[in-house]
Amino acid sequence: MTGSAPALRVAPSGASAELPAELDFWHPVLRSEELEERPARVRVAGVDLAVFRSEPRPRHGGGRVAAVLDRCPHRGASLSGGAVKDGCVVCPYHGWSWAADGRGRSPGNPEGSFRTVAFDALESDGAVWIKRAGTAVPFPRVDAAGFLEIARMRVRVRAPLELVLDNFIEVEHTGKVHYVLGYDTERMDEVICRTEVSAQAVRVYNQGPQKPMPWILRRLFRYPPNAHFVDDWTTTFAPVRSVYDQYWIDHTTGERAGDYLRNTVFFTPIEASLTELFVFLHAEATAWGRLGLNSLALKPITAWLGKLEVGADVKMIEGLADKSTEIRGNQLGRFDKGPLAARNRVRSIYRRGVAGLDAAREPVEE
Repeated sequence: MTGSAPALRVAPSGASAELPAELDFWHPVLRSEELEERPARVRVAGVDLAVFRSEPRPRHGGGRVAAVLDRCPHRGASLSGGAVKDGCVVCPYHGWSWAADGRGRSPGNPEGSFRTVAFDALESDGAVWIKRAGTAVPFPRVDAAGFLEIARMRVRVRAPLELVLDNFIEVEHTGKVHYVLGYDTERMDEVICRTEVSAQAVRVYNQGPQKPMPWILRRLFRYPPNAHFVDDWTTTFAPVRSVYDQYWIDHTTGERAGDYLRNTVFFTPIEASLTELFVFLHAEATAWGRLGLNSLALKPITAWLGKLEVGADVKMIEGLADKSTEIRGNQLGRFDKGPLAARNRVRSIYRRGVAGLDAAREPVEE
């Protein structure tokens, strides 16, 4: 399994294209504030797209976004290098313009009929999303009701999607790699790790002694000295994303203690050996409300910690001695059950697009 995206082939007219199956699903490609008046270039599964605002963005958000192939069917110019006028992206080479539905107009050939490949695009949850036009798949809305948004970030990792996902859905590395959230390597045998596998999802529940943390951070998250850290996540594959519920429990009483974090991470293959993480960081709004939701200290510190932890993961992944996605022959342990189940579903669902989603059945023995 290489994880590479098939080469994109565009018909001479620009009217059709063979797109990778991964593009059947919605992917976040930009933070809303990153898409301004000019078009932006994004890349998903080896395909370059020009994303633009077909309607100006109102002061408080909204408007309409659009996306077409980042290649003018006329002479191959990059449309993302052009401008937006009257709701269309205008080619910087000859001034041909392309609407959100792919229809084109040539100033020098006003009677001509021209088309390019257009994509479904929308703006939601503070992000711009795209997918292949017309595919009937659910939109993966970020479930953060009752939580305060801490940060949204895009991070690229020079490694295949499978290796990046492996890292983000196991906790055995947290003792060595993470700075704050995770488990002590010397007590990793005490960590409970339960894996639940269904046709379209993999859930992993982890619970064990929190690794030593500076007292000021322990006070920040309000958990007692004997707390167990819980990292409970579910990964789905249409597109590939993991939702993490992270909190602490008092080991002596079994009751929840401290604050509650919810983080959602989307894993997008940019190309075979490059993956982009789109991360939504949230904290429980009711807990943060004790000092005000717009606290000048708590929100920035938590955002900084989230970026620090993700950065530590990225550094480790990019430094791997072997970045092959082949896993046969590796010596694996109990924390690897989740990643193995996830890899199977990346292959059988995500890499097959709508066909894989429709064919998903109750899982066979992993």
